[in-house]
Amino acid sequence: MEKNKALFIHGLHSDSGSTTGKNVSEILAGYGYETIIPTFDLLNCSETKERIKKIIEDENITLIAAHSLGGFYGYISLCETVKILINPCLKPEIEIPKLMLEGEVFPENLKKEWEDLRKWKADNTDSVERERTHGIFAKSDVLFSYADYMKGQGFEHIYMIEGDHKPAKEALAPVIDKVINSMKQA
Repeated sequence: MEKNKALFIHGLHSDSGSTTGKNVSEILAGYGYETIIPTFDLLNCSETKERIKKIIEDENITLIAAHSLGGFYGYISLCETVKILINPCLKPEIEIPKLMLEGEVFPENLKKEWEDLRKWKADNTDSVERERTHGIFAKSDVLFSYADYMKGQGFEHIYMIEGDHKPAKEALAPVIDKVINSMKQA
């Protein structure tokens, strides 16, 4: 029997070694999932979207988990999978320029591209996708929180957990358990 496959999309300044990705992968392994954690160039929007689409299709992905800026790409991805967005940065055109490291150059064209994608997604999300999408937000995240934004967009599966921007495995596990069990009932 083939394992279910999940795709984890890391955040800015992270890669395939993401601590959050490893935590999510360990949790999902307990439910029989193999988690693919590639490295993405998140500041190259077109390339990132295409790679995500290709991985979803080629690997028969049944669940997307994504963190921070990766959460934005999970949010906008065109697929029929369950999505778990962990402290997603849903307005990257506002947040990401503030988070650039010294010496990094932010591609200015990205602001408009991200904003346009976010607005398009807000206008083109149906009730089925809202049902499949789960937002996990840490109560002590000092970078940003888009829990109210997701609620305002009609998403119902919003979970508040203890922790900061990179929540501990112990905080994520009970919510991921709820998501997996809701998938079994669907």
